[in-house]
Amino acid sequence: MDIISKFVETGVAAINLKTAAAFVPILDERKAEIEKIERKTFVYDDKRHTKNELDVYYPLNPTLTKSGKTPILFFVYGGGYNSGSKEFPEPFSMAYRALGSFFAQHGFITVISDYRLVPEVNFPASSEDIRDAVNWVCANVDVIGVPSIPAPDVDAIFIMGHSAGDVHTKILSLYPPVSSTVHPRFKGVIWSGGSWVIVDEKKRFRPEVPTTQYFGSQEQQRERQPRAFWNALSDEQIKDHPDILLVRAEREPDWLLLSWEEILPDIEKRRGEAPQMIIGKGHNHISPNWALCSGQGEEWGEEVVKWMKVRIN
Repeated sequence: MDIISKFVETGVAAINLKTAAAFVPILDERKAEIEKIERKTFVYDDKRHTKNELDVYYPLNPTLTKSGKTPILFFVYGGGYNSGSKEFPEPFSMAYRALGSFFAQHGFITVISDYRLVPEVNFPASSEDIRDAVNWVCANVDVIGVPSIPAPDVDAIFIMGHSAGDVHTKILSLYPPVSSTVHPRFKGVIWSGGSWVIVDEKKRFRPEVPTTQYFGSQEQQRERQPRAFWNALSDEQIKDHPDILLVRAEREPDWLLLSWEEILPDIEKRRGEAPQMIIGKGHNHISPNWALCSGQGEEWGEEVVKWMKVRIN
């Protein structure tokens, strides 16, 4: 984290590669320990041939739910709507390998699925892919289960998205045409470092090209941004929505900090209380996920684990 603290910039393009590069040698040194966690890959949609796989990470010492089963965490990576993968090419391949192992080490079956990207698809296909991955896991417990640990508990699922993956996760939980088949299974949603608004009416920032390719025209962006879906929910739907945990880095880009200012009062207004929050001390937008299993800057992940465990006990 000492190297990360020296990066003055907060813009994603300026910090992306050099942040990842700073963690590569650290994670490589810990590779043997990270890879003690078993990982299996499955196809969750055999009707297409790309971006249709998911990785499952298995805890050695699982946390148990009230039913004596193992809880599940889905993680949805980001990438600006037009990039991203559950496994990066070398020398960056340990990134999500380490993240999956971190949460498995803390007792959760952890699932990281690929999903289709711009320009292949647009709204809401990425969220639909993630939904399909969740539903596939729920329908295939016998396939993904391993004899060394209790069965996956499909009634104790958490989902966490980061950056663009956070937005897809918000849509998954807020947009009824997508959310209706998975909502009852979610114990909680963790929204990490993603937009709440796509169109800033005060014109302080504007969406990048891949964002407009995914969401459509400016009017469609207004209609399809997470804030609009939140405001469209009935009071009963708000009441039934899974618990929400907000996560961000201490040094996020300006556009995300502005979006953060909007989400806090919006949630408090509808739910009657402020959402719980975790701010990753010393982190930039890229570093929180890379820090897991590095021995540095992991505190935010440990706090997420505590928040989840409270909801299954």
